[in-house]
Amino acid sequence: MRDTTTARKNNEEFAGYRFVDHVARRAVSSLSHVIGVKSVTRPFWNRWRASGIDDEILMRFLGAIDSIEEWPHAAMELVAEAERNLPGLASHTVDERVAYLRRLSYLAHMAQWGCLPMTDLKREAYRKSRDYYVEAETLAWGENYLQVRIPFNGHDYAGNLHLPSDEPGRRPLVVILHGMDDTKEEHLATENALCAAGFAVLGIDGPGQGESLILEEKTWPADFHGIVPAAIDALAEPYRLDPEKVGVIGISWGGLWAVKAAAADERVAAVYDLGGPIDAGRWKKLPYFLKSKYGQVLGIESPDELPDYRTVFSITDEELLRRVRVPVRIIHGAKDPLVKVRDKEWLRQTLRELHPGQDVSLLTYEDGDHCCTGHGAEIRADGAAFFSRVLGVPASSLDEKRNATERTTA
Repeated sequence: MRDTTTARKNNEEFAGYRFVDHVARRAVSSLSHVIGVKSVTRPFWNRWRASGIDDEILMRFLGAIDSIEEWPHAAMELVAEAERNLPGLASHTVDERVAYLRRLSYLAHMAQWGCLPMTDLKREAYRKSRDYYVEAETLAWGENYLQVRIPFNGHDYAGNLHLPSDEPGRRPLVVILHGMDDTKEEHLATENALCAAGFAVLGIDGPGQGESLILEEKTWPADFHGIVPAAIDALAEPYRLDPEKVGVIGISWGGLWAVKAAAADERVAAVYDLGGPIDAGRWKKLPYFLKSKYGQVLGIESPDELPDYRTVFSITDEELLRRVRVPVRIIHGAKDPLVKVRDKEWLRQTLRELHPGQDVSLLTYEDGDHCCTGHGAEIRADGAAFFSRVLGVPASSLDEKRNATERTTA
C-alpha cells in the first residue's frame, strides 16, 4: 500500500488533483463558468439532500458561486453562519441540539465534497464534519456510540460504531463500506436506522477514504476488502458482536468491495449492494471527476501507475463469485450514468447460476440515479428488512424500535 507524504503533495498547477489531465481540468472549470455550477453539479443534488441538506440551503449555496473553485469558501461561510447559533443551543432540548449538530456536520461535509482538490480548507471542512458528528452522536446515543480504530495492513482506520441498547446476547453487525468520494459521516441516517432496528452498525473510512485519506494520507491498497474481516476481528469480542452474523452494505465502489469481502471471509453472511460497479477499470470511459478522484485515493500521479483493474476493480471473475455463498440484495437505478443495469442483471444471473437456490435479488428503480439517492428512506427500510430476515433479527424488533428510528433519522 502506498502511504507516503510525496504521494499527497499539492502544487499550484493541479491545485490538489492527482492526474496530469490539463484538458479535462480546464474544460470542467470553464464549463462551470459557462453553464453554471448548478448544471455541472445537478447529478449530486439528491445525494446532498439525502445527507440532510434542505433545498433552501442547497439553492442558496449554489446560487452564490459561479465556478467550482469558489465551492469550499462559499460552503464554509454557511458553516460559519450556522456556528453562530451554537451558544444558544444550551437552552434547547436534547433532540433539538442533536438535530442542529447533525445539520452542521452535513453542511461541513458538503464543503469538502469528495471531488474537490485536496487543500487545507478541505481538511478543515472534514474535521468540522467529523467533530460535529461525534458531538451529535455522543449526545444522542451516550455510551452506545463509540469511535473505534480498526488495525489493518500495519495501520489503523477510524470507524463510527453504534450499538443497540436493548439487545440481549451477541448483536449482529452491519458494516457500511461507502464509495470513492464519501466519508463515513455521510451515512448517518443509515447507521441510525439500522441500529434502531436492532443491529450494531459500523461506518468506516477504509484506506483511501474519508478520514484516512484526507487527514492521514492513507491510500487504497489492492486488498481493500480486507478491512471487513479486520473489523470483525477487532470488534467482535469487546462489543459482544456475533461474528457469524455480519452483513455488509456496499455503496457505489463499496458494492464491489462488499462482494469481494464475502468471497474472502465466510463470516460475511449477507451483502447489500447499492450501485456497485462490476468492472470499473476502463480508464478512458471515466468522467473527469472520477479520474481526478482515482488519483487521490490511489496516491498516484499518472495513468501509467494504475494497478491492474482485473484484480483490483473487477468482480467479473466467476471463480471469485463462486465463493460468494451468501444472500445478496442488489439495488440499482435505471438512470445510473456510471453503472449499467445490464451489469447488475448479469451479476444476479451469474450468482444464481453458480449457487442454485441462493437468495439473490435485484430491485431496480426506474427513476433511480447512481445509488438511487432519491430513494433513501425506502432503501433504508428495505435494507433493515433484508438484514432482519437473513441475519436472524426478530421481525418484532423492527416494530419495537420504530419510534427510535423515526427520532434518529429525522
